[in-house]
Amino acid sequence: MQVNEQAHQSNQGTRKPPFFFREEYAGYIVKGNFMTLAAKPHLVEEGEWMSHQIVEQNRNLSGMLKIVQEADRSTGLPICNEKTCPAMSAGSTTYSWMDTNRNPINLPAPTYVKHIQTWVAGKIFDDTLFPTLTFQTPPTLPNPQQVSSDPNHWLGKTSGFPQRFESEIKNMYKQMFRCYAHLYWSHWLDFWNLGAHRELNTCFVHFVNVGRIFGLLSDRDTEPMQPLIDLWIRKGDLPQSKENESAQASATASTPTAAGSAASTASTAPPSSGADGSSA
Repeated sequence: MQVNEQAHQSNQGTRKPPFFFREEYAGYIVKGNFMTLAAKPHLVEEGEWMSHQIVEQNRNLSGMLKIVQEADRSTGLPICNEKTCPAMSAGSTTYSWMDTNRNPINLPAPTYVKHIQTWVAGKIFDDTLFPTLTFQTPPTLPNPQQVSSDPNHWLGKTSGFPQRFESEIKNMYKQMFRCYAHLYWSHWLDFWNLGAHRELNTCFVHFVNVGRIFGLLSDRDTEPMQPLIDLWIRKGDLPQSKENESAQASATASTPTAAGSAASTASTAPPSSGADGSSA
């Protein structure tokens, strides 16, 4: 952990991005199209696909967390412990936990992570949220026109998921993202030293890909890891977020035609995106 901190301080002193934001360290253990891996099969209802993804993504995350949770033989302590990680942080971002009275409290990272794991597992095994009963006959999947014309439609309705299902899985996904953000900012060098940084990248890019395709993560949620996400977007490994697509569509619609005056163009054209200062 001391080496980890020294490396980050050195990067900050030279204004270099952390190693995990650099393209040479952003590789994976597999080759292929992550968007195809995340795409919903045509004959699978979206609620069923989302429930599958939540369970699968939680399994992948648990495997990554286990690396920093197992006790080190030399110290008897896990890599992530209350001394090395007194707060649940990701760079300059610190995450607070809500107590039973809905008051924010700061917890050591290992305690926060354990709370998330227990909470997510409890949601997954709650059969009122993730129903397990099978249908006597398969439900008829509505077509897009039927979905858009049904004012009472919600994600997973056809397969028996409750109306709160979408908001619940978005909250679960946001909390799971925070675990990944902490792993990168506080433990990336531990993964590097163990030769596991590409495994971490592979699990994380798949996680983010699902989150972006199905709108489970907002740009605000992903801010601590945005430079790495932007790098993967430039490489074509991730799609633009729905928020960015909407913003770009609005900007395109407001851009004047060639017949407009130069002054009009200067005042209404969308600003170019500035460098985030984090790419290699």
